[in-house]
Amino acid sequence: MNVDEMKDVREFRAGAPKPDRARLAEGRDRLSSAAGRGRGRRLRADWRLAAVGAAAALTAVAVLASGLGGGGHSDAERTVPAGTVPGSVKELLERAASTVEQADPPPTPHAGQWIYEKKLSASPGIWPKSKAAQPEPEPEPREHWERYADPRFENGKEGDDRSMRERLRFLDELPDDPAAVLKKVRAYYPSGKGNPDSEGEEDMGALSVLFASQPIPPQALAKLYRALAAVPGVEVTDHLVRDLAGRDALAVGHDEKGQKVRREILIDPRTYQYLGDRWLVVKDYKHTYPGAPDTPDRPWKAGDLMFQNALLATGVVDHKGDRP
Repeated sequence: MNVDEMKDVREFRAGAPKPDRARLAEGRDRLSSAAGRGRGRRLRADWRLAAVGAAAALTAVAVLASGLGGGGHSDAERTVPAGTVPGSVKELLERAASTVEQADPPPTPHAGQWIYEKKLSASPGIWPKSKAAQPEPEPEPREHWERYADPRFENGKEGDDRSMRERLRFLDELPDDPAAVLKKVRAYYPSGKGNPDSEGEEDMGALSVLFASQPIPPQALAKLYRALAAVPGVEVTDHLVRDLAGRDALAVGHDEKGQKVRREILIDPRTYQYLGDRWLVVKDYKHTYPGAPDTPDRPWKAGDLMFQNALLATGVVDHKGDRP
């Protein structure tokens, strides 16, 4: 595994310790300002995105976005399109589950194959910004290949970092009852002793990893949607938002008293496929860096988009470097 691949696997772990100034300058641990520090065993905020994919030979089915662009790095008002979302979050997610579970399951990948994805991502950028800093460039599509059955991430060798094969096997065994699904997910991704996060926050973190599994079977995706509806404090934004690729999306997130950042799962309003996720600041605050006293506080305003990613294409291929 090269340096870039290792970075993809490890850098977006929810609950990672706050980075020092040097690591901030390198753009690592982009989620740590929202996730806090000192959390015992960490759950990876795995942002490798998923959708349906796989066929034979060059085994691939691509899910392509209809146009790129739009969706800035902050200022949520720019992301709001026209259109309201009818019904409650439970009604919405039941509709989503009922729709996706009717799809034909994709072929299961086999050892030796690779998971391909093309995605957009945007993060807060370097802090503190220098006077000579240039404006943040618009995000560009990035391609990534991950080994489907990677022995380095199986059988507990890397803690809660699991291969896609292990995650898909886990999804195949999910029960039907949403409460039972959440219980099983918490056991699969334990939060660790002394973790200050609420149950709802932990549920959202663990589910987000599983939503990113690919190629996710339709029945499993339906169970995840029903489990998401059972998360304490889950809500759906009452209007469509725009994801980083400029697409309309349903935003389902977790809200509770005192929360500063809302983690949202983004769903296609027509097909109900998973599109990606984002972290939305819901309360003005300043993030401090106790481990780096020379680093000034970072201000955040309600409506800022702290982190975003959007899936553009995915599939299963026979060799690294192959495309669907």
